[in-house]
Amino acid sequence: MPLAPKDFERWLSAYGDALSKGDVDTVLGLFSEDAHYREGPFDAPRRGQEDLRTFLEKELPPQDDPVFDFEIICVSGESGWAQWTYRFTRDGTDDPVRINGVLKAALSEKKCTELQQWQNRLEPGQGDLMRDFDA
Repeated sequence: MPLAPKDFERWLSAYGDALSKGDVDTVLGLFSEDAHYREGPFDAPRRGQEDLRTFLEKELPPQDDPVFDFEIICVSGESGWAQWTYRFTRDGTDDPVRINGVLKAALSEKKCTELQQWQNRLEPGQGDLMRDFDA
């Protein structure tokens, strides 16, 4: 069954909310049991709930003031494409982090079966890049 644009928008909103709260269980609830999750184009996919849980528990940083924004590029067949931005401040260090990316998500029965992302991360230590990016 083709993915409806409204269903993709709802899924992206729920995904952003769960990431912003650092809620691993809620993020996992948005994925099928056998989902494939690829953080970058050259990364091996995380396969299944347990692999994804291990990854998220390690990689979701403690954060303050998180903001997840997205713009849907297109929806075709069972997949949707979106441009997204995730900004937050690292909890305890006040270091700003901004991640910009594009994702492709395949959904079935309102759960993601495959997520692939391409992203760029800017954070402290990349001062010239962050300053130039904001110019």
